This record gives sequence, C-alpha cells and structure tokens, in this order.
Amino acid sequence: MACGDSGTGGGGGEAQGGEAATGGSGGIPAQGGQPSTGGNASTGGEGGTYVPDAIPDIDDEPPAPCQAAIDESWPPQFLYDICGDKRKPSYVDRELSCPSVDTSATIALTGGGEVTYLPSSAPVEVDSTALAGIVPDDVQITVILIRRVDGVPHYRYISNGNHADAYQPWSTSKFIAAANAASTLRYESASEVGLTASVDGYPLGDLVTSLVSYDYDPFSSNALGRYFHNIGGRSKANGLIHDLWLGRPSSETFGGNYGEAAPGLDYTFEEPEGPTITISPDGSTGPSNHLSSFTTAEAMKRLVLHREEPSQSLPDLQWQDAEVMLYGAEGSDKGPFGGLSSDPAIYVQSGHDIDYIEARSHGRYRIFSKLGNGTDGQMANVAYACFPVLDPNEQPVPGWGREFVISAHLATGGATWKERDRILAKHYRAVIERIVDGRL
Repeated sequence: MACGDSGTGGGGGEAQGGEAATGGSGGIPAQGGQPSTGGNASTGGEGGTYVPDAIPDIDDEPPAPCQAAIDESWPPQFLYDICGDKRKPSYVDRELSCPSVDTSATIALTGGGEVTYLPSSAPVEVDSTALAGIVPDDVQITVILIRRVDGVPHYRYISNGNHADAYQPWSTSKFIAAANAASTLRYESASEVGLTASVDGYPLGDLVTSLVSYDYDPFSSNALGRYFHNIGGRSKANGLIHDLWLGRPSSETFGGNYGEAAPGLDYTFEEPEGPTITISPDGSTGPSNHLSSFTTAEAMKRLVLHREEPSQSLPDLQWQDAEVMLYGAEGSDKGPFGGLSSDPAIYVQSGHDIDYIEARSHGRYRIFSKLGNGTDGQMANVAYACFPVLDPNEQPVPGWGREFVISAHLATGGATWKERDRILAKHYRAVIERIVDGRL
C-alpha cells in the first residue's frame, strides 16, 4: 500500500532454440537488430550457425484474470501478482552479466528503417516519437534499450514525449533510497561496510528484500523506506538526483518518506568479517519525491550496469552492494532471488511469453523491478530486463538478445484500480512485444 509524500515525511508507499526461424505457426522471424548479412540466421557458439526458434505470436491483451483477481477487490493482478504467476529464472547466478551481444551499433528494425545506439560517452538523445501511438499521452514513460556492441553497452532512449515530466513516483523510488544508504555506509566506513553487513542480527540484504517484496518479514516496506533514508541522508539523496550522480534538473527532488515510522533498529552495522560502523541517523525533513520516468529509469540502468559502466556508477557503491540490491542477501532463507528480483509486480513478465523467454535464454533471463502505487490508485513501475538468446553451447546468438529498462506511471484511466492495473499491463505488453520482435 502507498501513502502520500511530502517534505514533512509522507511518501510513496506505496526454447531452447531449435528449428529454423521461418515462422512455424504464425511465429515471427525477428530479424530486427541482427547483423546486416545474417538474414534469419545468426552466428553463435564457436563459429557455428544457429537459428533460434521463431518468436511466438502473442495476444495484444495481457493474461486474463484468474478467479481470485475477479473475486477480490485487492490486490490488482499485475501490480501485486494476486494470481501467483510470478516466475523466477531457472539458472541461479548472482554474478551473471546479461549474455547478449551485437556486432554493430546500427540496428535494422523489423518492418523497415534502422537506428543507431550510442555509448555512454555520447550525449543522451531521446527519441520522443518512438512510442507515439503505442503508449498514450496520459502515461509518463521512458524506455532505455541496451545493446552490447562487442561487449560494450550502447543505448537508445525512447518515449512518447513526456519522459521529462516529473510526478510523485510512489514506492518506485525506494530502491534509490536503499542504494543511497549503501553509498553512505561505504563512505563513512572507508569502504569496509556496506549492504553486506547486518544490523541487530538482520542482514541488510534481507531488509532490501522486504523493502521490495512487501513480505513484512519482519518489517513493512514503507517503514524500511524511511529507515534507509535515515541511513543515507535526505540531503544526499536529493543530491544524487542532481550533481552527485544523475544530473537531473532542479525541478526534480527526492528525500520524502513513505508514510510509516522507521522500525526500531539500531544504526550500528557489522560485516561478517568484523568491520563495524555506527551512523548517526538523519531525522531531517527531506524534500518531497518528485521524479520523472527518465530519472528512475536512468537510476535503475546505472545500478544494474554498475560493473559495465564505472563512470556512471553510484559514488562509493561497490559491486557487492549492487548485487545485494539485485538479489538480496547471499545465502538468505528468503531465497536466491531476493532484492529487486522479488518485486511482486509482473508487468514485465506479462509483457511477453515468459515460457519462451525462459527457454530461449536457458534460464538466464533476469527481471529487476520496483512497483509503486499511489493513494488515488496511481500505478507505477520501474524495471530492468535481460532477455538473451543462447545457442546449445550456452553462447549468445548475436543480434537476438534484448536488454532494456522501462519506467512508467499511469495516474488516471479505468473505473477501478484493477482496471487501471490492466491498462498499464497492456501498455507494457505493447512496448515489450515490439522490443522482443525488433520493431523498436
């Protein structure tokens, strides 16, 4: 559940491949983004030619509601996965870097035309027309498409024109508060203490998981959002949006709380190997949370690509902290897919045929996300997805993998919250279907 936010402390709670890709029964050959000489085939493995299964046709509508989603007024089907449809990858590896590769930064789109991806050293250019007619104007949305050109990330930013419009991001901003806490711990301890530490016997990684998963084990997500702000500091949190990290305009602000008091935890943190640090909690009044979809998408991108883009990494954060953010505490009873892997929202998963994504990636797909839900039924989500294609030798097939970040906010529409939830799921599906088959 989400609560309103203000500077005084309210705030957003809330196939494996096989046959030739000639279409099968209506399948799509997915030529978009493949090497220009490749036709339908791509070179994978150790020089061999491998053609993945055709991309299956999917319905434009997201999955139908289960009986519980029909009978119950709360929670919504896609925001909180009332139907129990959430899938986890079959391949467990906390160190996995998205196994996707391209041979050129210029990509041919399915249906005609081509686009060029840019490295992080280039100024960001947003194609504000790419989603026009796909996602309506009443949705704030930013999509960052990622191609690893010979192993180096290149990017294409697209939107429907409102990527810079700021709004109350609700609970989608909590992952930035937790990341800021990690950054502060590393800075204050000369890099010796981070999210790999524990407080009062609780691994901080388990607290990150509870922040994301809403399992209330043992504290609420909203209370933990405030706690991480107390650790990281609200002035610094706001600074990260601006000159300290993301370089966003002064009209965007961050530092508001999430509607509940912080849990009664200490502020002395201890690493398993012994180093400790005691933080003086920041009880100040922070600025309200007012961010754009571009900002939350960019923050998610930089967190996930911490290793690949050191020039854009969060100051003082270490990869071990980012790994905890993505997967939770290592060896936790909460399971191997905690952290941002444990978000109840299934907007990205429902954006395509997840069985096909699992099969073609040999279980190496990843989804990291954070939901947001406003007091008047606003629906929000920010997510990263890695949808690779591997050959039988577990090697990426050039040109076929898809990697992206999507951040969206829907404030109005539908007669009920459940209807609005389905509307946002449909928008995600429209975008992700086009990403997978190469139209975007």
